[in-house]
Amino acid sequence: MKSFINIFFTVILLSSFNVNAQIEQCQPWNAWQTFKKHFINQDGRVIDLGSEQNITTSEGQSYALFFAIIANDKATFDLVLDWTQEHLAEGDLSTRLPAWQWGEDNNVGSILDSNPASDSDLWIAYSLSQAAILWDERRYSILAAVLAQRIMYEETAYISGLGLSLLPAPAGFEFDNGRFKLNPSYSPLFIYQQFKKLYPNSPWHQLHESSAKLILDSAKQGVSPDWVMYDANNGFYYDNKTTDLGSYNAIRVYLWASMMANDAPYKEELLAQFNPFIETINKRGYVPLNTFAKSGKSEKRGPVGFNAALLPLLASQNDNSLIMTIQQKLMVDKSFTQTRYYDSVLHLFGTSTLNNRFSITADGTLQPAWSTECQ
Repeated sequence: MKSFINIFFTVILLSSFNVNAQIEQCQPWNAWQTFKKHFINQDGRVIDLGSEQNITTSEGQSYALFFAIIANDKATFDLVLDWTQEHLAEGDLSTRLPAWQWGEDNNVGSILDSNPASDSDLWIAYSLSQAAILWDERRYSILAAVLAQRIMYEETAYISGLGLSLLPAPAGFEFDNGRFKLNPSYSPLFIYQQFKKLYPNSPWHQLHESSAKLILDSAKQGVSPDWVMYDANNGFYYDNKTTDLGSYNAIRVYLWASMMANDAPYKEELLAQFNPFIETINKRGYVPLNTFAKSGKSEKRGPVGFNAALLPLLASQNDNSLIMTIQQKLMVDKSFTQTRYYDSVLHLFGTSTLNNRFSITADGTLQPAWSTECQ
């Protein structure tokens, strides 16, 4: 009898969860408003609160652009874009890729690291391309095309045995003897699919294929590393400086995979590849902080953002009871949404994907709920 009652209440909770998710996608996005209030200043700068020098990264700016589209918040989109262009790209995103890091010293702000970050550049170009379609803004489309071209020319390299590949930045990741340092989390495959459609005369398909190989072949034991080395003789490998640890970078690999359409190329392979990690999470009841790509082992408890980021991947495996457990914990203490930038970003990505605030088609086209279901 007790078992029956537990099952009954679980069904009720899951039914409520599904209904609430369907309703929420068309309601005002309160989590985005909280993020704006605490992490985006009046000028459009995303601040990593508590960091030394109150740093801003091109990553933070790029994610804010994407979230602004999901929220149908064009005013904030323009504010963030303008700040990014003025302070990270010397006033013109069409003439240079944005610097990775900006910060304050004695209340005076300046670029701290001028080397661009290719993942952020991809997200900025992608967000501009989708905003151009959804808001019918030609200037976004032009800027997206120019950025995409600069990424292709400045942040890629032909790697023997792997093909045309995305480098993490224009400088610092290519070494002698044909060695390269790569990051699987820098390549959301749906962005390449969309750019392949929008810019058919550039080799985005090649980047898509090499990136899929990078993600799959570096996660043979079901978990992704943060960084991995590659050369034609050894394939993917690790050394003393680049270990098989997966943590704050790798968490995004699973997140990007969960955002792909079910009929997108490699979606089925990715879900199968990461199934051992999902099993580990089920056994533990939480997402681990660290994983190790060579063994598949994991350790320690990840921060709350890790749990939020894995919600849509768990949903793809129908792990509804664990989803409910994680969501209940997220509801108990939301203080992180006011103080911790990266946890908040993962939370916005994970919950908006889970609650169908947007979808991404097989060819990488972004479809916010406000442009479809909520009409």
